[in-house]
Amino acid sequence: MANLTNSHSLTEFQRNAKGFIETMNQSKEPVLITVNGKVQAVLVDPVSYQAMEERMERDRLFAALLEGEKDILQGRTTPASQVFADLKAKHGF
Repeated sequence: MANLTNSHSLTEFQRNAKGFIETMNQSKEPVLITVNGKVQAVLVDPVSYQAMEERMERDRLFAALLEGEKDILQGRTTPASQVFADLKAKHGF
């Protein structure tokens, strides 16, 4: 979760973007950018962003595996031989 005390106006960020980026890269803390007092963007360092993307991808994969297991347990599957026969009948290969 982003630290809400690390929020700065867009104007403040524009005046010292390089400084904000250097600080963020060192601290690894996200910087929240506000417009008219409301958070409109979050700036994160590349390493943290990549780690977040990898976690989300693992979570999506895990959810898909759980869904597949649920389908198997509930009998919502088709034997591969039937799938291939259907493809051959439909597409001729």
